[in-house]
Amino acid sequence: MMNLTKQQAMDIFGDGVRLAEALGVTKGAISQWPDRLDRKRTAMVIGAAVQRGKTVPEAFVAPHEDQSS
Repeated sequence: MMNLTKQQAMDIFGDGVRLAEALGVTKGAISQWPDRLDRKRTAMVIGAAVQRGKTVPEAFVAPHEDQSS
């Protein structure tokens, strides 16, 4: 699994303030994140995005299998 960059994470939510709100952390905490997120932070961002109906980068979306057959 690839990891998000901090900029990609902020882009998903619009900015660092909204990202921080979605994750329940401060904007200051986000500002201290490294440019390339680790797996835990990437998973937190993707999980919060999915829960809020945000669009995530295609590489992070599991292929949808048709269950109707």
